Amino acid sequence: GRQVILFGSLLFVGLTAGAAYVVWFVYRPGGMSSAVYVENMQHAIRVLTIPLPTIVVLGLLFTAVASFQARNDRAVFSLLVTACLCVLAVGLITRFGNIPINNQIRTWDVGSPPADWLTVANQWWRFQTARLILQMAALCLVSWAVLIRTK
Repeated sequence: GRQVILFGSLLFVGLTAGAAYVVWFVYRPGGMSSAVYVENMQHAIRVLTIPLPTIVVLGLLFTAVASFQARNDRAVFSLLVTACLCVLAVGLITRFGNIPINNQIRTWDVGSPPADWLTVANQWWRFQTARLILQMAALCLVSWAVLIRTK
């Protein structure tokens, strides 16, 4: 029971952290032409809109359940609750930061993006940086909880 839930937490938080890490490098707009950026982002928006939020939610759910199960182990409980807060923050940044920008980018013409495309792209990338930091923190916290779990 508890080990399966903790494993699920580690798996889904780890998958999301890995995805955030790769996305941070691949979709950094610096040095990319507007056409390449728009085409790549529109493709990513199409193919990642369902799977990535799904694993974020699964990570949050498994970590929340693991937190509840660890309520009598103060150290593990604290680590897991903090990880939950990090993953929740990722979800909020995604919903209120990245998604509105994704909705703009989805409408852009690859051949003639708006004049301020780089400003918008850099704003998206700053949100992605915050998501990466929070997701990596969550992964470290869940990993630490797995390593010190005493009960």
